[in-house]
Amino acid sequence: MSKKIFLSSFVLISAFFLTGCSLKNNPAPNITPTPTIVSQSSLKITYPCLKDKTAFDSLNTSGNKIEFQSTSLGKMVTSINGVVQSDGKYWQYSIDDQYAQVGADAYKCKGGEIISWELK
Repeated sequence: MSKKIFLSSFVLISAFFLTGCSLKNNPAPNITPTPTIVSQSSLKITYPCLKDKTAFDSLNTSGNKIEFQSTSLGKMVTSINGVVQSDGKYWQYSIDDQYAQVGADAYKCKGGEIISWELK
């Protein structure tokens, strides 16, 4: 009888710990884009795009200091974290290593794709 009680207790305690450690209720980590130096003449910032946000919103809400100009084509990023486009180099963004076909404020993320901004 004591073996049954011990086994039942073990199963209940194990179930309690396993459900308490579930990832289901844990929020997604707050991921901040990290600038990466690609070469002396280029700077690249990469981050996962947040579902139902635009590529611009995901960049703007990530703790980066963004400057932009509103144009007839949408928002054009002119500076990220104090790095201003100049000398014929512009901030360009890509989605999963493919250059975007629409402005960053027009691209709505599906979630999981990788957005990269590169000064080129």
